[in-house]
Amino acid sequence: MTQLSGWKVLGPGRAGGELVLAVDFATTGRSDSAFTDLAPRLDPELAVWETRQPAGDGLPAEDYLALWDGEAAADGRRVRAVLGYCAGSVFAGELAARVAARQDEAPHLVLFEPEVPEPAGLYRDFAAMMNQFASVLTAEEVSAAQQEADAARTGDVDFGAYGDVLVRIFMERAGAAFAREELDTELLDEFVAVFRSYVSYLDAARRIDPAAAWRTATAVSSRTPSQGAALAGRNVGIDVDHCDMLRDERVAEAVNRILGSRVAS
Repeated sequence: MTQLSGWKVLGPGRAGGELVLAVDFATTGRSDSAFTDLAPRLDPELAVWETRQPAGDGLPAEDYLALWDGEAAADGRRVRAVLGYCAGSVFAGELAARVAARQDEAPHLVLFEPEVPEPAGLYRDFAAMMNQFASVLTAEEVSAAQQEADAARTGDVDFGAYGDVLVRIFMERAGAAFAREELDTELLDEFVAVFRSYVSYLDAARRIDPAAAWRTATAVSSRTPSQGAALAGRNVGIDVDHCDMLRDERVAEAVNRILGSRVAS
């Protein structure tokens, strides 16, 4: 098999089987469920790959897509489906179109809570990240960081510039706390690097118009569907919290039906 830098193998599948490509920005420690939860519940004959991000910040969308599509094409197996989670659904639509252009049948496109990144969503992610540092920061420091970030979210704010503001706020607030507690600043640097990479990933996704691709997709939605789900050609609703979607057995059963799998494992 091709040496992979853009993909993490979540399930090997059977020899000569088909691929499922899953697009998400997965990080350790996040509270939302992930494709690592869903993959063991899919047909074990299917190999499941999850995206890794290319190195570097400020990359164009083409750099992400070229890495992911190039390695999937080099592997040579037929792609049964492309899955996308939240903002990953934007990349997933374009990736599915590229796969469809080179094989005899278009892959299934399945989107979970599809959304185009917006500053409001980036603020929500930042606020959640600050809450994760409650053991280091005081409640007042967490609240102050969140309020400062919210105040910077003006109606005409540029997405990338807003991401830079959030990185600055995080470094100032968390940096002071790390120094006070005499904690290893390398850990702080790692968090900053991950957040910068996340902002870059979201900003690149914003450069893609997903409307045409999403019309060919099935959106799987929680009890609070995303706005992007309305653009999908078909919708499947599951009575589940957004954060638990990819670990819910009913969601796995729905995906297996969409993919034409005989069993849900």
